[in-house]
Amino acid sequence: MSVQPASWTPGQIAALNDVRATISAYKPPFGTAQSIAERAKVPSQGIPEGVHVSCELAPLPLTSLHPSAQPQSNQKDAKVMLHAHGGGNVSGRPTEERFISFFSRALRALVKKSGTQGASAPIIAAPSHRLATVRENVFPAALQDLFSAYHYLISKGFSAKNITITGDSAGGNLAVILTYIISQSSLQMPGRVVLFSPTADLTHASYTSSSHDIISLSTYQACFSQYLGNFPANNPLASGVLIPFTASWPKTLVMTGTADNTAASSRIIVSRIQEAGGRVELVEYPDLSHAFWMYPKIFPQSDNGLERLATFAYN
Repeated sequence: MSVQPASWTPGQIAALNDVRATISAYKPPFGTAQSIAERAKVPSQGIPEGVHVSCELAPLPLTSLHPSAQPQSNQKDAKVMLHAHGGGNVSGRPTEERFISFFSRALRALVKKSGTQGASAPIIAAPSHRLATVRENVFPAALQDLFSAYHYLISKGFSAKNITITGDSAGGNLAVILTYIISQSSLQMPGRVVLFSPTADLTHASYTSSSHDIISLSTYQACFSQYLGNFPANNPLASGVLIPFTASWPKTLVMTGTADNTAASSRIIVSRIQEAGGRVELVEYPDLSHAFWMYPKIFPQSDNGLERLATFAYN
């Protein structure tokens, strides 16, 4: 029997039990991979009003969202949210309904903030990186794709200082490692980094196993073992908590919930950036589980996280 946080209502408990049961039954697929065409397919329905969704194929399927009522922005001035999606590196694509919903909520928050500053319309760019469901797509395929996406945005004229690299869950780990890889390249660093509860310790040493969270330790282990293949988890290219941060690291915002079994990843990243002399902020939401940002009907506080993201991107 799960011991639930005292603040959870009966409705929240019932909804989260359903989510937990679905995730517990999930087994990481292996043996097949979606084609580029499948990864690039834009849904014909389910797109919220006021949001335009498109997908281009070079250098990989890159889904873009911007306000449909506003013309596309001047690339040099536009704020861009480059997002690495969650899914344990074995599931998900940006054009799935759950991510379109998340991106649309984030876009509304960004548009609201841009309007107060008279800024160009913001853009969300979400690469459909390769998933570790076949041998050739295991580490480092996803990171290669994300680096290509960042390079592509720079080559298209978007300013690095206006790019906020974001990621949620496993995508949060990819996002922070992507930023580290950029720091070792000839490309300019992004202006900001925002992480939603990054699962950034693939050794699992810092994770807890409380039964109230929606994802079990065994599920994390199965997904990340498949993602890494033979690559060691105790390498900073695998586990973002091990990155040798420096004082020049981009300004970073990290958000997590105190009922999240992976919350320690967020705290470790923040502590190490602080120790290196970087600028970083940690926001911990009391009694929120992993993936709270994806469930606004269960956790209304998740919209506060998107408002923080927007404020952070424009400040």
